[in-house]
Amino acid sequence: MNATPPTADDLRPFPLRESLGFLLVRTALRLRLLGNTLLQEAGVDITVDQWGILNLLWEADGQTPVELARRADKDKPNVTRLLKILEDKGLVSREPDPADRRSHRIRLTEAGTSLKDQLLDLGVTCLERACQGLSRQEIATLKQLLNRVYANVS
Repeated sequence: MNATPPTADDLRPFPLRESLGFLLVRTALRLRLLGNTLLQEAGVDITVDQWGILNLLWEADGQTPVELARRADKDKPNVTRLLKILEDKGLVSREPDPADRRSHRIRLTEAGTSLKDQLLDLGVTCLERACQGLSRQEIATLKQLLNRVYANVS
């Protein structure tokens, strides 16, 4: 299916509340707020950003901060701050990297590992609420389109 490319008039971002950038930011902020609210209501003392780092470690434990930053699409100072918070909460630990004395490997603690099922369930709840009324195909299309927009601006 070859779609006709939009014209400059089609992309004109006014009125502001109908512009793509506004809609994306507004949606991302509300989704983050919903996630943080669900975490708080469940009595879990972490944020959505901290949840994201834990999620990456559940996928592959023992990553370096640089690897985590790249995979999370965050800058290294932000990830370093998040890791310090998670370490202070006893959810991760730092171990020297045997391959590079200047670096560390981030490992889940038993407490960090034990949160996996509960936090993944909360993530599912959050996305179910956010995607209410959308079909599986619509969700797949939305993800595909968002990834294409992201690639265009990267």
